[in-house]
Parts: sequence; structure tokens; C-alpha cells
Amino acid sequence: MMQVLNNKEVHNMNKKVVEYGKKVIGKLAKTIAVKDANTTCPFLGYQPDLPDSVKKLGKTKPRK
Repeated sequence: MMQVLNNKEVHNMNKKVVEYGKKVIGKLAKTIAVKDANTTCPFLGYQPDLPDSVKKLGKTKPRK
């Protein structure tokens, strides 16, 4: 037998899904930022400046 959910239960489930999605996207963004901070561009030595918050994540020295 199928259980019918009321609006409050559906709203709470949607809220949990959104919060979980935010956590996943946040972790993914941080992982990508760390990878970008620790790599260089292979095309003719061009390396764009990184934001200070990303520099703190990586093991690279700041560019002058």
C-alpha cells in the first residue's frame, strides 16, 4: 500500500534535498578550486591570477 504524504512532509523532504545538493556542490567547487590552485596552464606559460581565497587552498606560492 502506498503512503500519501501531506504538504508539510513534502516540503520538509524538498528542503533536505536542497540542503544536500548545496553540500555536494560546495564540496565539488572546493575540490575544483584546490585542483586549479595546484596546476598551471600548459599554453605558452599563461597563468591567470587566482583569488586570495583560492590561493589559501593550494600549495602554490603567490605570483608577483
